[in-house]
Amino acid sequence: MKVTLVNYTNDAARILILAKSTRLDMHSSIFEKILRMTNDELNTELDYIANTIPSSWEFCHYTFLVEDVSRNCTHQMVRTRTGSYAEQSMRVTDQSDFEFVYPKNLKYKLTGESNIENTLQVIKDNYKTLIKNGIQPEDARSILPGNISTNILCGYNLRNFAQLVQSRTGGRTQREYQSVVNEMVDEVLKVHPWAEKFLFKKQRDYFAEIEAFALKEFKDIKKRGELLKIVDKMRQQ
Repeated sequence: MKVTLVNYTNDAARILILAKSTRLDMHSSIFEKILRMTNDELNTELDYIANTIPSSWEFCHYTFLVEDVSRNCTHQMVRTRTGSYAEQSMRVTDQSDFEFVYPKNLKYKLTGESNIENTLQVIKDNYKTLIKNGIQPEDARSILPGNISTNILCGYNLRNFAQLVQSRTGGRTQREYQSVVNEMVDEVLKVHPWAEKFLFKKQRDYFAEIEAFALKEFKDIKKRGELLKIVDKMRQQ
């Protein structure tokens, strides 16, 4: 899995301040004043914006290229309908040599990894046979596994991205998707370190120890899920 921030709003901090300022006073000299702000002045303004009406956040945008993730993962990603997506097609492209994304927590207690690989090879062989016999990729794809590797381009404004981060970086999120979102966060913070105060109401790893404890000590999935649900609610406060 690889996440790359391919585009983002230039001078986003000042754009955010401008968007917030125009609610009270709108004229061209506002931006000239913002351009002259010191780093301390910028940070003071951003501290305020991070804790007020988030409508101004919508002027700041991020576009990510996510590579080598499972189709099952992207099915979860596109459920955030406020984002924009362009995904690699299985309908019109030949997937004969597809790659399979193994979940990190997949267990090989009984059959072993080799049997899974054998199953995948059978699927590949049958897919190739369908294509060879004139079946179109849009129909042949029906036999492909859900964890086939894919690439997707996705874009969010800061407001939508913050909502995504606060709901999908916790322990209740499927591990692959959780990793994708955390990689997105890392990419954003490389270019906009100040964005952390917008993305997390508390420190980023504030609840990590509780989640790690729950995963370790609660073997009952239902009880563990109840605790992680509470942590998610706390994270969004």
